[in-house]
Amino acid sequence: MARYSDDFRREVIAAARQSHEPRSHIAQRFGIAPATLNNWLSEFYAENPEELEADHQRLQDEQARLLAEEEELRNQLPWLR
Repeated sequence: MARYSDDFRREVIAAARQSHEPRSHIAQRFGIAPATLNNWLSEFYAENPEELEADHQRLQDEQARLLAEEEELRNQLPWLR
């Protein structure tokens, strides 16, 4: 079983939290199993529930922004409806 440094784990977790890529792509980019990344993220969020809430809020804000942008584009281009 491979042992990864804490710095490496922090780097991978940060990349996963900041990226819009699927977790499997991030895991592949860092050369780890997707299940390992999922375990690390689960542990991270269990130890830092405020970060889970912050990430959730960030994603909700982004979703609202994208929906507003979509609506604006639909209004500009009515033939898309």
